[in-house]
Amino acid sequence: MTLGRDGVKRETTFTERVYRRNGEVWTERLIPAEAAVEAEHDHAGHNHPDAGSSPMWVRRQADGSLDARLVERHQRRTVKVDPQYYGNIGFNGNWGSIFYLSDPQSLKKMRAVGAVSNGVQNYESKRGDVTVRVSWDVKGQYPRRVESSDTHGHVRRETRVTLIEAPNPLPWKTLAGYADVDYSDLLD
Repeated sequence: MTLGRDGVKRETTFTERVYRRNGEVWTERLIPAEAAVEAEHDHAGHNHPDAGSSPMWVRRQADGSLDARLVERHQRRTVKVDPQYYGNIGFNGNWGSIFYLSDPQSLKKMRAVGAVSNGVQNYESKRGDVTVRVSWDVKGQYPRRVESSDTHGHVRRETRVTLIEAPNPLPWKTLAGYADVDYSDLLD
């Protein structure tokens, strides 16, 4: 939620599914049926990847480098994205952020609030007029909730995480026969 100087309050809500296994993460926005129909019409003859609605698949290589790809099911292709274009697809290039949803290293810079309760350790940090709160699942190694807000009530972000069962097969196991293209080849 943002409240602009013009007095207009803007709220954005969306749901994503994230599947993770050793060295691989799949993030996919859930698109409502009515939006999916509209998107199909938008893609007719369209060659640019849609980072908002295309699943993102990131693999951590043995040397620590990342292989980030958008998956375009309608064109049956994966689009390899080099690090200089990560910002274009909404990825900050941080493995901790994508795999854990909130980089565990950032917790070291935060103040633990209370003791672990029901498997959750709460953390908080303040920087200027912004407060960030994280409810960290100690066993599962993910944030159950992350909230950031400013003291003026102009900006508030909240992420809530619920565990779900992984599909069988995992999504990246269903890409046989997909073409591989490079993101930079699709730029104008």
